[in-house]
Amino acid sequence: MKHISPSTTQWAKILLLLSFAIPASAQDYAFIQGQVLDETDRPLAYVNVQITGTLDGAITDRDGRFAFSTQYTGKCDLNASFIGYEPAQQTLHLTPGDTSTVRLILRLALIQLDETIVTGSTYTTGEDETVTLSPLDVVTTPGASADIFRAFKTFPGVATVDDGAGLFVRGGDVSETVILLGQATVVHPYKYESPTGGVFGTISPFMVQGAVFSTGGFPARYGNALSSVLSMETQNMPVQKSYTLNLGLAAGSLGLNLPLISDKLGVRFTGNLSFTDLLFRINHHSSAFTTTPRGHDGNLNLIYQYSPTGRLKFFSFNASDRLGVRVTEPSFDGIYQGSTNSALHNLEWTDIFANWIMETSASLNHHTARKQLGNLDFSPRDLTFKLRTDIERALTSSAFLRLGGEIEHTDNRLAGSIPQGDIFDPQAEIFELDTSYGARRVGTYFEIDFEPAHRIVVNLGARADHHNLSDQFAIDPRVSARYQITKHTDARLAWGIYHQFPDPSKYNATSGNPRLRPQRAQHRIIGLHHERDQFMMRLEAYHKPYYNLVLDHPDLNLSNDGKGHASGLDLFLKRGDFLSTRFSGWMAYSLLKSHRLQVRHTGSEMHYEEAPSPYDITHNLTLVAKMRLIDDLSGGLTVKYATGRPITPIVGAIPVSDQGYYLPIEGRVGSERLPSFQQVDGQLSYLLPFGANHQIVFYLAINNLINRANVLNYDYSIDYSQRQPRTTTFRRSIYFGATVTLNP
Repeated sequence: MKHISPSTTQWAKILLLLSFAIPASAQDYAFIQGQVLDETDRPLAYVNVQITGTLDGAITDRDGRFAFSTQYTGKCDLNASFIGYEPAQQTLHLTPGDTSTVRLILRLALIQLDETIVTGSTYTTGEDETVTLSPLDVVTTPGASADIFRAFKTFPGVATVDDGAGLFVRGGDVSETVILLGQATVVHPYKYESPTGGVFGTISPFMVQGAVFSTGGFPARYGNALSSVLSMETQNMPVQKSYTLNLGLAAGSLGLNLPLISDKLGVRFTGNLSFTDLLFRINHHSSAFTTTPRGHDGNLNLIYQYSPTGRLKFFSFNASDRLGVRVTEPSFDGIYQGSTNSALHNLEWTDIFANWIMETSASLNHHTARKQLGNLDFSPRDLTFKLRTDIERALTSSAFLRLGGEIEHTDNRLAGSIPQGDIFDPQAEIFELDTSYGARRVGTYFEIDFEPAHRIVVNLGARADHHNLSDQFAIDPRVSARYQITKHTDARLAWGIYHQFPDPSKYNATSGNPRLRPQRAQHRIIGLHHERDQFMMRLEAYHKPYYNLVLDHPDLNLSNDGKGHASGLDLFLKRGDFLSTRFSGWMAYSLLKSHRLQVRHTGSEMHYEEAPSPYDITHNLTLVAKMRLIDDLSGGLTVKYATGRPITPIVGAIPVSDQGYYLPIEGRVGSERLPSFQQVDGQLSYLLPFGANHQIVFYLAINNLINRANVLNYDYSIDYSQRQPRTTTFRRSIYFGATVTLNP
């Protein structure tokens, strides 16, 4: 949460206006205003400033400023305290009707406590000094395509399953990661959705002020996620007018930032149009598409700063996309046609009352889709409403309390036909669906950050969630701690219980099970963190048992019989900062071993077997290197290596009488692995300033420089007797464009 505040002169004007608006007896009050800074003269937000021995005081805003009135006059002590800093005190002599202006300096204590320090497995983007990936890093990472999700895929703990944007974290699939924008849940975070997530994320980096990505051990404020959370904040007030125009080989966009009333009202807008025909033609990859992927989206962000501490922010995002592609399935060879329409609207309110920082939002997600292939003709629709409130305050100089709650209600409509057993032949058996129902989850949590002993800080919390379809409560205690070994090195521990309710569509009585229970995971994490100057190192080991996972069932359709575990080691090394140093980059390595109880299909029968997770990538290595070649020319490379994921081979087939298709007989679950995934991506950018304060950036990207046909799966013949590899859509491919920024 960030606040935009008036200058000292504006504070004086506000107080002067208030003096005319209040009764004459208020002239007996004394007024105190000022600013709290750290040792480097950086403003400190959310500092508790109070007259010692009284309840009179205030909390600083984003610029470290505060102002309040008091009936106490004469000699008194003004105290400023904040977690991780030594308290500061200044003696004042207050006179009725006068204004005292003070400047308080807080000195850093040995322990600095904040959410990114006491939370295990967390990476951030934004303006904070502790960031590991800046917004500029997102758009300059080769292979990321200026996509936040793809950029975070270069971090440890995230497996390279394919060349899409799906976040597969520590052996889990994309459904185990919750995506948040502000306090709103992004229900459909991917463009061109697929079982592995999608090709791109729907959230543009230009919409985001900062992001926190936690691959495990996240605190109680985040719920309904088994593996990870990506939490993003929308942009704040624009400080100056600017216009941006981007035109690339497959997309064009227009953006504007307008401060309508200085420090009071501002608007941001971006619109994007994708047209991939030319991209596929130039790179010779259009043969499979009958309708090349295309779409458009737009977002509007209105920010109103109605007081020094109060802010309203409205965000609206709308997107649609469609594609047609030839799909070769053993049971059917035909054209898949897909289209989606998504919208997210969020109204967020932030203010400070009686030293409590309060944030409340109301959001609405709307999504419709159409999927057609053989006997699949499915049109799901969901409407999700969410109301969330978080409040927090400093209890003492070494303790911070957070409380909150949320209500999330989803109306689902499932209409159409879906195949039984993934047999897409038009004559094969189907589930006919035409149902509509509501799913409601209510959650509440508390957290406290405190310092129980010298050099130790702890985050202790718990949350409770209730889901109306399962009619069960999930209780999740969580704790994380940090021990500061030296000024630059600390050790971290995290433990917690994490529940996630199955997707609402799985509760339908036709193809699902109305009695499903919440899935559960336990996170156990130990790590070491070192950061100094331009170098950072993180090393973490984890163990994550799973319980009550949803599995196919021969009689109930679905059951909670699934269980398993994931264990591994993550290493992250980062050096330098793009543009700040001539060379910058990072290395991410992950070691993973996982097992889950899974279903083996042998014709019409089902059997259960222990096997590696479908996304068990044993070794995952990513190297990102960037360099300023000359003053205005920069280049970079991203190198990826990942062990092939486990697959279940088809060892035979049973013909279906009087039909033209076969039922597959699967071999042992996960008994084969795909070949390793290897890819090298390169990028060049040239900055050309022009005019008084304008610039144009030319960029050139070459993905898959080694022209490797990475195998993503196998396609089988109609009787499953032969198979051939299904490779990445793109071999070596080129992309180029230019972005013009005008700052009138």
